[in-house]
Amino acid sequence: MLHTQSLTTFTTVQEPPLDTSLIVPAEIERIRRVIADYQAGWLAEPLFRRFRLQQGIYGIRNQTGVQMVRVKIPYGRLTATQLETLAYVAESYASGHGHVTTRQDLQFYWVPLGQVPEMLAELSRVGLTTREASGNVVRNVTADPLAGVAPDEAFDVRPYADATTRYFLRNPLSQNMGRKFKIAFSGSPADRAFAPIHDVGAIARIAAVNDRTTRGFDIFVGGGLGATPRLAHRLEPFTPEDQLLPTIEAVIRIFDRLGNRKNRNKARLKFLIADMGIEPFRDLVLQERAVLPLINASPYPPFSSEHVGWTAVPHPTLISPANEHTRTAADDPAFRQWQVTNVVRQKQPGYAAAFVTTPGGDLTAAQLRRLAGVVRRFAGGELFLTISQNLVLRWLREDELPDLHLALQEIGLGAAGVHRPANVTGCPGADTCNLALTTSHRLALELNRRLGRQPDRYLSDDLAGVDIKISGCPNSCGHHHVAAIGLHGVVRRVNGRQAPHYRLLLGGRIRKNDAVLGTPVTIIPACNVPQAVERVVSLYRNGRHPGETFFAWLDRVGAVSLKDAFSDLQTLPNPAENPQAYRDWGQETAFTVQVGEGECAA
Repeated sequence: MLHTQSLTTFTTVQEPPLDTSLIVPAEIERIRRVIADYQAGWLAEPLFRRFRLQQGIYGIRNQTGVQMVRVKIPYGRLTATQLETLAYVAESYASGHGHVTTRQDLQFYWVPLGQVPEMLAELSRVGLTTREASGNVVRNVTADPLAGVAPDEAFDVRPYADATTRYFLRNPLSQNMGRKFKIAFSGSPADRAFAPIHDVGAIARIAAVNDRTTRGFDIFVGGGLGATPRLAHRLEPFTPEDQLLPTIEAVIRIFDRLGNRKNRNKARLKFLIADMGIEPFRDLVLQERAVLPLINASPYPPFSSEHVGWTAVPHPTLISPANEHTRTAADDPAFRQWQVTNVVRQKQPGYAAAFVTTPGGDLTAAQLRRLAGVVRRFAGGELFLTISQNLVLRWLREDELPDLHLALQEIGLGAAGVHRPANVTGCPGADTCNLALTTSHRLALELNRRLGRQPDRYLSDDLAGVDIKISGCPNSCGHHHVAAIGLHGVVRRVNGRQAPHYRLLLGGRIRKNDAVLGTPVTIIPACNVPQAVERVVSLYRNGRHPGETFFAWLDRVGAVSLKDAFSDLQTLPNPAENPQAYRDWGQETAFTVQVGEGECAA
């Protein structure tokens, strides 16, 4: 059954139809049987662990019998009906909330193992699967959340992301790789999907091939963050669209054949390319691609718009209740600020897209359900998740933006400041992850709260693009390496006690067909990180030249030169005088390092 609960009779919008073509019903029954066998003691833990990870089912730090379940959401697209089912799942099986990830997924915590099959069955009814959301497989294929409406895009990349998802999902080729594999699609050189940090990143481009204008891609290979970050290499000058899937398949085949299977820490594609060099790797890929037509028995899926939502302007019929009063921009300064920071104009005249910030990536069941009503009323019945843990609503009528902002405020999602310091990205951290050293999620929430209370200081135009990203360990699940202000958890012993700290990196960003990794500057105790972030902004404003951007200032002065500016924040008091300084964010007990076997390492 579908779990719909309308807030009002705001609309009679024709919602995008449900697509269940990614679902294999027999698969859920198999999961039910395997879980029963495991609980009966008939299946060994290592075998069960491998099986459940391939189904997007994770263990939770220091917990037995409950799971984290990750829902795979190709290129981040969700319909209103799917949002309602996700709300039902959150309150019926999980902790009552979902968490948006940096791969446009949505994951749920504290799900009893025995209830996982019922949860997956609910998701499958609306076309949502967890298959290959984790494991040594092709992970969720991500894409620019503005694809199809961005003024700067070469063309809409959603059909290509969709076809890539369909081709590699359950593909025998990618079921037993040495390590996970990540693919992203961007529609323009602005690269809102971060192509350089992926195993395969594809940036849309139109070029002349044999005197004909042809759609295609700049393809980059071998990127990845983690404890040893590497930026991707351009594979070839231009890849026509008909060679997209053969090229990705050839890369995967070479990786599967030659990748390191003895050392998990060296098993990603980036290490294979570093060892052999990009030129030999390129030669192997092109040779492999040339023979694929001779060995592939089935055709590649078409680049169809059938599964990607609206292909033209949606025309919802809006019905406002009698007591609904349309707001104007003059009614609320908070709206005007939100409009400046969160709203972008679409390439379609008269329409806009809006970024919706989610504190720490968290959405409660009530918010998910009420979002369904919001997107039906304003956005043609769908929204998109982003890799910065935000949401995007599209096809918004510009005259309705004030009412949209009011509706978002009513559900706690109307904050301004997307891609500014108060909009912090953070991984789940030590609350749930076995590898995390620190409670990065709690720190992200604290920074959101603290900086968001000072909009004049931290949401201003001079800080546009100055983002904060946090990881609970060096593995960079929070993308701290490519943040203007990046932080990752470390541990230091101070005054005979273990204490949580963060390494501060400055200057990371994605540029046209390129990226810059943040420069490590210093290490700060966790309790002093908010002051350190505030100081970074003060140093910029006090030291910049007129009109100088944050990144231009940082490139001029050099990030390392700022190290001494944080020296007073690096010390901790005697633990007997201030034990709280030795605790992690959100914790009431003494800090101790607890690192287990990782299931989600980058």
